[in-house]
Amino acid sequence: MTKKVKFLSKFQNDADSVGFLFMRTYSSWQTSIKKCLKQQSITHPQFVVLATLAYLSQQPDEITQVIVANKTNIDVMTISQILENLEKKAFITRTTSLKDSRAKCITLTQSGLDMANKTVPLVEQIDKQFFASLGKDAKQFNKMLLTLLQGN
Repeated sequence: MTKKVKFLSKFQNDADSVGFLFMRTYSSWQTSIKKCLKQQSITHPQFVVLATLAYLSQQPDEITQVIVANKTNIDVMTISQILENLEKKAFITRTTSLKDSRAKCITLTQSGLDMANKTVPLVEQIDKQFFASLGKDAKQFNKMLLTLLQGN
């Protein structure tokens, strides 16, 4: 006896669902990134935070957990856990902020900067290969992603 299933989706084909396609694409891209970073003994979220810290460290301003959370769009509690792990690996140090005694100032160590400078080119190469099929549409794709971020 065959069970009749009523699936409440407006899409007849999974390829018509932008959310499903986005998730599959992201998963495929992230799998490549994770595989590469595993060889460097760093997780993808740790890489994102480390690269963000390296980027932000180019400016003289203090970097706090909230600044990193806002820049990466990762919640503050998750950032805190990632920073704890990066501190254990001696990639960062955390000290009390000079501007706000409740906040921690995050500083990249030389080891952390070295890891960022080692891994960023690897990830950028994966990005280049993964998104190569977009060709001349890559800039428009980036604009569309920014539109989605700004609108949500």
